[in-house]
Amino acid sequence: MKFIIYICALLLVFAPPAGATPDSLALPDIGDSSATAFTPADEERFGREMMRAIRHSGRLLSDPEVEEYIQQLGYRLVSTSAQSAAGFTFFVVSDPSINAFAMPGGYIGVHTGLITASRSESELAGVIAHEIAHVTQHHLARSFERAGDMNLPMTAAVIAAILLGGSNPQMGEAALAATMAGSAQMQLDFSRSNEREADRVGIQMLARAGFDPQGMPGFFERLQQEYRYTSTGIPEFLSTHPVTLDRIADARNRAEQYPAFSASDNLNYRLVQTRLRVLAARNLDILARQYRDTLAASNGNDDAADRYGYALILAKQHDYAQSRKLLAALRRADPGRIAYMLALAQVESEDHRPAAAEQIYRTGLQLHPNNSLLTLALAEHLLLQGAHAETTALLREHTRNRKVAPRAYELLAEAETRSGNKGIAHIALADYYHSLGETQTAIEQLNLARRSGGLDFYYQSLLEAKLAQLQEEAAAMARR
Repeated sequence: MKFIIYICALLLVFAPPAGATPDSLALPDIGDSSATAFTPADEERFGREMMRAIRHSGRLLSDPEVEEYIQQLGYRLVSTSAQSAAGFTFFVVSDPSINAFAMPGGYIGVHTGLITASRSESELAGVIAHEIAHVTQHHLARSFERAGDMNLPMTAAVIAAILLGGSNPQMGEAALAATMAGSAQMQLDFSRSNEREADRVGIQMLARAGFDPQGMPGFFERLQQEYRYTSTGIPEFLSTHPVTLDRIADARNRAEQYPAFSASDNLNYRLVQTRLRVLAARNLDILARQYRDTLAASNGNDDAADRYGYALILAKQHDYAQSRKLLAALRRADPGRIAYMLALAQVESEDHRPAAAEQIYRTGLQLHPNNSLLTLALAEHLLLQGAHAETTALLREHTRNRKVAPRAYELLAEAETRSGNKGIAHIALADYYHSLGETQTAIEQLNLARRSGGLDFYYQSLLEAKLAQLQEEAAAMARR
């Protein structure tokens, strides 16, 4: 895995003690975190800094439905391990390459290209399970424990740039090449050992979560076969993960230890794939023609994902009547499917039918109380309609005592501002920036809330508690 190799190289830049021998630099046993000096708090801080750098890169996909799907898939896999899902954050990078990566603190990135290239949900889940295993087995922590007194923000930004394949990744590789000389074999062996353990633990996660454990080795093998005679255009996943025939055989043997598995893909998986293809389409007319031909050739036995994709394209082409017809039919056949509700409500809104859109959102929330996607969609809709007080009440309830998307705090701040609650709006913005890893900016917002005045006892107490917490976090970051 290129991430592991580059991390190790970066750590060598911050040189080990003079006179260190290979024995003195020996790594702990795989999976053993007891010997690491890189604490969970260190991992979290480093991961937040890297996540902050990735956000600033502008490469994060901003599509709530795709994000929600990947998060739920990730949490389903993590739930089979001994670790809490609360310790993980899953996000999507807008990049057509086939890749995924793990970062300290439980941050797992998935490229859009991996989602669309996978042929089954078990294949996609297999790659994500592999990355989760890198975190649960403390592979990253043992690499980072050598970092010593490295400059945290700077190093996190450099590593994030490498992960994303910056504007000139060759420069980064060249700068690291000299540091890797003389120790490359040790680092490569470390990486291969980690990869095999991540395969073993990931396959176990797949089976426990109800996925086909053959999804992981099957995906690895298919990629290797498709690109084995290609010297250019090799998927990022193959260049960042040392996939060998021995490793594939070992993974397949492990997967075969589990009972035979047979299950159809989750429809949400295929709808997300379809959504990404439409979002990435450079020529909607060509894609629309492909969907029309597919649907015409199906003789009524077409796939729901194809009709959904065609409906999304029609909406983008402003053919709201035909898009509405397709989506309404899909919704009648599957009334609880949130993807259909959101798409149909968006069509109604864009076609200047706000009452119809609002009714869809409210009906959806009756079926799925507190659902984040429906709640935030309704909040945005209400804000557009000028219903500021109603939006404020909706979002205050939604953000209370639960982990929510950063967008929820951003919308709440806008609703509070429009309702004349400037102090509470600053508190909401503090939550927003804190969720993005911008701790210092969050502290500034809380200080603005304190100066604005007009807060009742509850919000004043909340402000002071949040401020104390964030100041402690900022101090810990400064010490690192």
